[in-house]
Amino acid sequence: MLLQKIRDHAQGWFAYTIIGLLIIPFAVWGINYYFEGGGPMDAATVGGDKISLQDFQRAYQQQRQRLQVMLGDQADLAGLDGPRLKQQVLQQLIDERVLNRFAHEQGLRVGDRQLHDAIVALPVFQGRFDKDLYERLLRNQGYTPALFEEGLRQSLATGQLRDGVVGSALLTPVELEQLNMLLGQKRALQYLRLSLARYIEQAKVDDAAIQAEFEKNRERFVNPEQVQISFIELQSAKLAADITISEEQLKAAYQDHLDKYGRPEERQASHILVKLPSGATPEVVAQAEARARDIATSIRSGARSFDQALQDVRTDSSGQMEGSQLGTIGKGMFDSPAFETALFALQKPGDVSEPVRMPSGFHIIRLDGITPAQVKSFEEVRDAVAHELRQQQAENRFYEITQTLANLSYEHPDSLEPAAQALGVPVQESDWFSRQGGAGITAQPKVIESAFGEDALKRGVNSEPLEVEPGHVVVLRVREHQDATPRTLEQSREEITRTLRERQAREALARDITALKTRAAQGVHLQTLAAETGAEFKDAGLVGRDANGVDRATLDTAFRLPQPAEGQIALGTVALANGDQALLAVSKVVPGAADALPAERRAALAQQLTQQLGTGQFTGLVDSVRLNTKIVTHNDRL
Repeated sequence: MLLQKIRDHAQGWFAYTIIGLLIIPFAVWGINYYFEGGGPMDAATVGGDKISLQDFQRAYQQQRQRLQVMLGDQADLAGLDGPRLKQQVLQQLIDERVLNRFAHEQGLRVGDRQLHDAIVALPVFQGRFDKDLYERLLRNQGYTPALFEEGLRQSLATGQLRDGVVGSALLTPVELEQLNMLLGQKRALQYLRLSLARYIEQAKVDDAAIQAEFEKNRERFVNPEQVQISFIELQSAKLAADITISEEQLKAAYQDHLDKYGRPEERQASHILVKLPSGATPEVVAQAEARARDIATSIRSGARSFDQALQDVRTDSSGQMEGSQLGTIGKGMFDSPAFETALFALQKPGDVSEPVRMPSGFHIIRLDGITPAQVKSFEEVRDAVAHELRQQQAENRFYEITQTLANLSYEHPDSLEPAAQALGVPVQESDWFSRQGGAGITAQPKVIESAFGEDALKRGVNSEPLEVEPGHVVVLRVREHQDATPRTLEQSREEITRTLRERQAREALARDITALKTRAAQGVHLQTLAAETGAEFKDAGLVGRDANGVDRATLDTAFRLPQPAEGQIALGTVALANGDQALLAVSKVVPGAADALPAERRAALAQQLTQQLGTGQFTGLVDSVRLNTKIVTHNDRL
C-alpha cells in the first residue's frame, strides 16, 4: 500500500511519526499483549483449528473496505467499526473452517491442475497469466503465494461440496406443476387509495402543540457540530499527465520487457504423479521417489509407452497416484520452479522427464507440444509502453512528494504553508460540514473521521497523510470549529410544524382506512366509499402477479389474501412507499394453467427453484456440521 511504502522509506523528522504510530496497537489490542508474552492470539477455535487474530483482522478490514466502497457517502463509520460487523466476519470465518474440515473428512481434494486453472481464470489476468502482477496483488492484500494458494485449494474443495449438495437437489414434476399454477394465478382486484399529502394539507397545528413538542424534545433541536478545514491534496493522475517520455526510453523499456508485449513460448504437457502425503517421513518420500523412478525408467527404456503407464495409473485403486493431460503451460505458472524447469528443458514433443519433486509428490512429465513465442512490434505497443512508463514515473514521483508532504506537515504541525510552498501546490479551504460530511473532499469518510478526530480537532495539528483512494492523498487541519448549539423555538418552528402535521395526518389516515375496511366488510362497495371520502378508486380487473399499472405493494398484498368464498370478498390494507394507504378487495381467484408458462420459462423456473432448494439443503448441512463441531470464540479479543 502507498502509506506503507512511505513509511518504509521515511527519514528525518517523519521517522518519528512511526514511533507515534506504534501507540495505536496498544490502544487497539491492549497493553497486556506486549507485556504478557504477546498474549492470546486466537479469535476462535473450530474443532481444534485456530482462527488467528491476524486472519480475523485481515478478513475484517477487507470486508470493511468493501462495504465502504459499496455504500460510499452512505457508509456509517460507527457501524463499520462496531461489534455487529466483527461478529458477522468471525461467523463467516467459522463457517469456512467448519466446511473445510467437513470437506476434508469427505475426501474432497483439489489437485495442482485444478488450482492452476482457477488462478489463470481469475478475471484480472484476462486470459493471460502474469506472474509479476499475481505476486504484486497478493502482496498488496497481505498474502504470500503459498498462503493464498492453500486458501484457494480449500475454497475450491468446499465449492465442490456445495456444488454437489446443490446439484443433487430434486424438484418433482408435481411440485413444479403446482408452482406453475400458483404463479399463473389471477385475481379480481379493486382498491381505493387515500393520499397522505391530502391529509397533511388538512392538518392543523396550534402554537401550544408546537411549544409542547419543542419542550419535550429540546435535545433534538440543535445545530450540528461543524468544521471548516484547510487541506493539501496530491493526485498521481495529475503528475502522469505532465510527464514526457523520450523515444529512447520507450524503445529501451520495450526491449527490457519483450515478454509483456506478446505471447511467450508455451508448452503442452501430460504428467503422472506419485503422491506424497502432508508431513511425509523420509522413508515414505524415498518409497515414492523409487516408485516414480521405476515408472520413468520403464517408459524411457521402451518397456511401455507413456500412454500405457498413464492408463495403468488411472486404473490404480490405491489413491496414491494420478495422471492427466495438463494442457497449455507458460513460464511462471507454478510457485515452485522445478516443474516448469523440467518441462522447458525437454527438447521435442514426446520427450519424458526424470521424476520431479514438488510439494504434492513426484511428477513424471511428457512434453506434448510447443507453441512458439510471438512478440508484437514496437509500433504496435508504443502507446501502451508510454502509458506504463508515465504511470511508473508518476507513481515514483508521487511517493517522493507524499513523503515530503508527510515530513513537512509533521515538522510544522501548526501550518500547511511550508509543505504547500515546497511542493508548489495550493492550500485549499472547505465549506462548513458536519459529521455527516459535505461536498467534494469532505464527503470522504477518512477526511470526516480525521477532521473530527483528536489530533485535528482537539490538539489543532495537521493530520497524517490520508489515502482517500489509490493515488490520492490529503493532509488537513481544522481552520474553524463550531460546537453543536441549541436552536431556538423560532429556528425549530418550521421543522416542528412539519413533523406534527405529518404525525397528525398519519394518525387520521390510519383511523380512516380502518373505518373504511369495517364498512367494506359490512357490504359497502369500495367505489361508494371512495366517492364519499374523495379517495382514488380503481377496478383493476383480473390481474397477475406482475400486472402493470398496479402498485407493487398493493399487488403483493392482494396475492397474500385468502381465497374468498363464492359471492364474498377478501379485504386487506397496505401502507404504500409514499405514505398513502390503500384498501383492497379480492372477489375471485382464477388458478393458472399448469402449462400456461412457456416451456423456456418453465425450465428456467425449475432451475431457479432447484437451486433455491439445494441452497437451503446446503445451509442445513452447514448448520448441522456446526452443531457437531466444538467452537470456542473469544469476542473480547476482537
